[in-house]
Amino acid sequence: MSEEELGFRVLSVGRDCVELERRTTETFIKCKIESGLRREWRINTGINFFNHMIEMLAYYSEFNIDLEVESRRYKLLHTIIEDSGITLGKAFYLLALERIKEYGIRGFGLGRCILDEACSEARISFEGRVGCWMMRNLESEKFMFVEDIHEEFIKAFFEGFAQGMRATIHIELLRGNDPHHLWESVFRSFGESLRQALTKNEWRKGSVAGVKKTVD
Repeated sequence: MSEEELGFRVLSVGRDCVELERRTTETFIKCKIESGLRREWRINTGINFFNHMIEMLAYYSEFNIDLEVESRRYKLLHTIIEDSGITLGKAFYLLALERIKEYGIRGFGLGRCILDEACSEARISFEGRVGCWMMRNLESEKFMFVEDIHEEFIKAFFEGFAQGMRATIHIELLRGNDPHHLWESVFRSFGESLRQALTKNEWRKGSVAGVKKTVD
């Protein structure tokens, strides 16, 4: 299927900047990712805590991120968050391909970050093997609300991101009592892992984390 058949419209693509739109019957999403000097970000998903988490992703990945979401039928939080993940993941997929062609990328990354008592670890591998695994090494396995959304919906962001980027993602929640602190440590660590994965590596030019040289 073409990009437009999948709901995507690519506005611009390059090694340092990708801008695209994704339109479905439920959401219309515009996003832009851009390396370079840090600037003000335009983030408006309609969900306060999720806006804040995208800010963390931008800060720790060292990519300027603009993300604007319009709910077209109903304001369904799970759909907004998952579709945002798919769209951002697609933008990073296109950027990664441009960098691979021009100078090569590391292709994988690992981040471990803290916020007060909370600590999480994230790992990402970009080689066309799509999957998202989330491990919760805490005393309680129960998912709770965090600010204005349910924790379960946040999982959908990473699942969507893996789908859009065609990447493998591992998220490990190691410790934490405050759900805000815990999930912020997750987005911090994921941003760091993404930053590492997209760094220049000329030895791997034309290839990805594996040796097959494709992401299909």
